[in-house]
Amino acid sequence: MARPKARANSQQQRLRLQRTYLGVATHVGGTLIVAACVAAGLLTFAHLIHYLVGITLVCGTFVLLILTDVNLRFRDPSMTAAQVILTMWPAAYVMFYVSESQARVPFLLMGAVGVLFGGFALDFRRMLLVCGAVFASYAAVMVALVLWAPARVDLRTEGVSAFAFAVVLILIAYIGSYMAALRQTVRNRNTRLQEANLRLEQALEELHELATRDHLTRLPNRRSALERLSKATAQEDQLAPRGSVVCVGLMDIDHFKQVNDTYGHHVGDQVLCAVARALQETIRPDDFVGRYGGEEFLLIFTASRSAAAWQAAECARQAVSMLQIEGLPEGHRVTASLGLTLYKAGETLEANLERTDRALYRAKQQGRNCTVLNDVLSGG
Repeated sequence: MARPKARANSQQQRLRLQRTYLGVATHVGGTLIVAACVAAGLLTFAHLIHYLVGITLVCGTFVLLILTDVNLRFRDPSMTAAQVILTMWPAAYVMFYVSESQARVPFLLMGAVGVLFGGFALDFRRMLLVCGAVFASYAAVMVALVLWAPARVDLRTEGVSAFAFAVVLILIAYIGSYMAALRQTVRNRNTRLQEANLRLEQALEELHELATRDHLTRLPNRRSALERLSKATAQEDQLAPRGSVVCVGLMDIDHFKQVNDTYGHHVGDQVLCAVARALQETIRPDDFVGRYGGEEFLLIFTASRSAAAWQAAECARQAVSMLQIEGLPEGHRVTASLGLTLYKAGETLEANLERTDRALYRAKQQGRNCTVLNDVLSGG
C-alpha cells in the first residue's frame, strides 16, 4: 500500500511544481511591465531590480518548498492561496513608486491573472478570500500613497480602478470556482469509472476462475486441461524433430467410492483436495495437472527424454501414496493408479486419451497403486 501511495504523492508533487513554474512564467509578464515603466520614465532601474529580487525570492521559496516536500506538511500542499497573495506584494511595491496613476492599471491586470490560478484548487469561498487579500494589497498601496505621496495619486481615477478591480476579482472568483467544481466533478466521475472498471476486472477474473478452475480442488478443470493438452501436442508437432516428448497421464484414486461410502463425501472431498495439493507440489514447473472428472486427474509431462517424463510421473504417483489425510483411519492409505502414453506426432487428442485410458485400466488390472505406460520405452 505504501508504494502506490508514494507514487501518487510523487505525481501530485510534479503537478504542483508544474503549476508553480507556470505561475513563475506569468511573472515574466509583470517583469516586462516594470521594464516598460522604466523605459517610459515612470520607474527607475533600481525599482526593476527590487521587483526582480522580490519576485525571485517569493517564487523561489515556493519552488524550494515543493522540491523538498516541506509543502506536504501544510493543510494545502499546493499553497495556491499563498502563492497568489504573496506574489502580489512585489507588484504592490512598484505600484507605490509609479509616478502616473494610470500606469498602475497593468499591474492590476496581472494581479487578476494571478488570481486565475486559484481556480486550480480553490472553492468559491476561498477564492473570495484570496481576492479579498489581493484587493487589500492594492488598497494598502492607495492608503500609503494618500499618506506619504499624495501627489502621485488621483483619487477619482484610483476609485474607478479600485471598483473595476473589485468587480473583476469577484467575477474571476465565481468563474474560477465554477471551473474548479467542474474539474472536481470530472475527477469524481473518473474515480468512480476507475472503481467500476476495477470491479469489472475482478468480476471477469472471477468468471474466468469459475470457467477454468475446479471449484473444489482449485485445479484447472476438464476444459482447461484439454486446452492445455491441445497446446502441448500442437507444440510437440512443431518441435518433433528436436526429440522432445509429451507424456500424457490419467490418474485415478484407488477405491475412492469406498472412501465416500464408508467415511462420507466430506472425507472424500478432503482426499481429492489432498491429492490435488500433492500433485501440484510434486510436478515440475513445466508440467501440468488438472482435474479430469470425479476422482481422475489429467497430467502432462514434457521432457527431452521419455525416461525423464516417466520418472516425473512416478514421483507424482508416489507422492499421493505418502499422504496422511485427516478423517481416515491411521492404517488407511490413499493410493492412485496411473496410466501413461507418449504422444505420437499427428495423433488426435481423442486417440491419445483413449490409449491413456487403456493404460489406466491395465494399471488397475495389475493391482492398482502402480504406473503403466502404454508405449515401449526406447531406452530414452
